[in-house]
Amino acid sequence: MKTNAGKYLKRPIGENEEELLEEIWNSLPPVENDDQMLDENYRNVKQRIHKHTFRRRIIYISSSAAAVCLFILLLFSPESSEKSPVFAQLNDMGISISEQKVQFMIGDSIVANLNTSARMNVNPNAKTTLQSATGEEITLQEETPLKIYVPAGKRFDLELTDGTHVWLNSDTWLEYPATFASAKERRVKIEGEGFFDVKPDATKPFHVEIPGGESIRVLGTSFNVSAYSDNEENITTLVTGKIEYSLPTRTEAIALLPNEQVRVNKTTKGVTKNEVNTSEFAMWKEGILYFNNEKLPALAKQLARMYGIEIKVAEKYNDTCFSGMIRYERGIDYITKLLTTTSNITCSIENGIIHLK
Repeated sequence: MKTNAGKYLKRPIGENEEELLEEIWNSLPPVENDDQMLDENYRNVKQRIHKHTFRRRIIYISSSAAAVCLFILLLFSPESSEKSPVFAQLNDMGISISEQKVQFMIGDSIVANLNTSARMNVNPNAKTTLQSATGEEITLQEETPLKIYVPAGKRFDLELTDGTHVWLNSDTWLEYPATFASAKERRVKIEGEGFFDVKPDATKPFHVEIPGGESIRVLGTSFNVSAYSDNEENITTLVTGKIEYSLPTRTEAIALLPNEQVRVNKTTKGVTKNEVNTSEFAMWKEGILYFNNEKLPALAKQLARMYGIEIKVAEKYNDTCFSGMIRYERGIDYITKLLTTTSNITCSIENGIIHLK
């Protein structure tokens, strides 16, 4: 099927090539978009954008290995779940997935499966409850240690009894008390990734503990922490307020101000602090994966968590880098096609596993 992309063929490609591609995409009819991407006019414009982007960007060589940096413009309009359900797409591709639910645990016992959100309440009788998104309530003891596990392919939204809001990313554990009423401080533990919007309380500092003995101390602020056990670094990004980041290898905590980020290499124990665009590190809350010069194995790991699938990368592409944005609703088929059409990588599915080689 032909599109009207031909009118863009003579348009100059400049700094706003992202807007151009978005304009072309939005000009397509609302059906059969994937087939229309094969239209010659669209493909020609896309190739011109791609070549121009290559000219504007520097290909660098690291001291250890060549790192080829590719840039993908992953711009699109969100699709409704009725048009392209992610799970249905994966099944059609022959990829087996686990429909594991978010687990709510008391101690080590699973007591409920949750959907997308929940909140902790203290009712007029001083009883603490967890209320699910469907309105169901579980009554809890005040000193009860609680855990939430968000499996791969899921995200979760939790409000604590003090009003602190926590968004949890895929494959994440959060441990917290039923209430902070009798405690001198508010203390939780996380392994994975979470965004915290902490309710101010000058009398009770809020502490987030992460694996390796590291911790974050706040009074009232918002920040993102990424502390997956299989990642090379623990990364904390401050959006508002002020935090103190403590490490067992340092006697003094590292103070962070808004738009600052601290990275801790878990192998070398090296610490770096930089100014960053904080919005890039909170996009996952909206179902968007943002990556900038990300090596393909690390990107594949993020995609695997995002969809609850397994992806293997050929060793020869370990230093190939990509930049872009991906919306969850687009699905893995769309994403792998973009990866393969902008590089020499091929994609195959074997025994329910995606292979990039």
